Amino acid sequence: MTVKPDGVTRDLLLLPRLFRRTGGDVNAERSRLYLRALAEVDLGVVDDVRAASRSALVSRQSDLTAFESAFDLFWSLLRGGPFPPDDRTGTIRGRAAEGVAASQTPLPPGMAPGVQRAVRVAASPLELLRGIDFSAMSAEERAAAARFLERLRWSPGERPSRRFRSARDGTRFDARATLRKTMTTFGEPAVLLRRAPRPKRRPLVILCDVSGSMEAYTRLLLHMSHALAREWGRVETFTFGTRLTRVTRQLRERRPDAALARVSRTVVDWSGGTRIGDALHEFNARWSRRVLGRGAIVLLVTDGWERGDPSRLEEEAARLQRAAYRLIWVDPLSGTRDYSPDSRGARALIAHVDDHLAANTLDSLMRIAELLGMIKRGRPVRGASQA
Repeated sequence: MTVKPDGVTRDLLLLPRLFRRTGGDVNAERSRLYLRALAEVDLGVVDDVRAASRSALVSRQSDLTAFESAFDLFWSLLRGGPFPPDDRTGTIRGRAAEGVAASQTPLPPGMAPGVQRAVRVAASPLELLRGIDFSAMSAEERAAAARFLERLRWSPGERPSRRFRSARDGTRFDARATLRKTMTTFGEPAVLLRRAPRPKRRPLVILCDVSGSMEAYTRLLLHMSHALAREWGRVETFTFGTRLTRVTRQLRERRPDAALARVSRTVVDWSGGTRIGDALHEFNARWSRRVLGRGAIVLLVTDGWERGDPSRLEEEAARLQRAAYRLIWVDPLSGTRDYSPDSRGARALIAHVDDHLAANTLDSLMRIAELLGMIKRGRPVRGASQA
């Protein structure tokens, strides 16, 4: 028995959303398993629905209490009732009420004879959307997140150049401009003009992991790269899995979906294995001198899972850090619960980056944008600002 139509599927996905907002560990794969489990039970029997949902969604003993609270609220709404007054649901009532509304649309009779009403999940408000892990987002939420990223302001900072511009409070005397000005006052230097260094946009280089372990995050992180390229201009973008691919030209397409389609056609190792050390070696040997001049910032977007030699990864990461003005490791896994950089690749990387930042929610990407905007003149103390 299949779960159709699509509106009914969205209604039943209310439970994973409520459970996730209470702190439960729910991803897209568990949500799909949950729907398959419901297709095998009688939805009119609450004990069967509860047991099937618990077996599909709960993976830790500590999440059982949160699941029971979320399920009580879900079942009450599914039967068309109000928010239950039970104190056990108090932790989720306030946040869930903004994104949930009871619907009068009945479920197909062949699917759930005992269920009289369904629940429609309304579009998540921006405040809720910003805190949802990318891997747990629905298709609608991913589209909304992509639109948000395209509107986000990105500014990796400016650097002083050797050229100057006129400035009233400049630090240097502008003799040439002052002499030109005296032509209007018959040779009398009535005004002393000054000049200051002209700032230039700091280059940005993005190295994005497109391997299988990053599949749940890759598309939205490439949306971030596209937004940076459009907003800032001086951006070089590379993807890597088992090989390094330059996709700067593909991301110059104005429409985000068209740009990502061009990238997917160009990248041949999408959702494959991961050899971060080999990719960094190729970048350092072939591209470093071309794109890392003039104070370039490097965003290394990866989860740190390395199938190659970790000693080579450590060597190439150290070499990349020396060449970059600032090396920022953007890691989707570091924003998840109980994360610890225990993999061989993560241990090799963490000693040679200037910042280690999460990238699994919109809030975390906003913090990256804020950090880029605060980068000023002067290199960081190496390894002192890991988070």
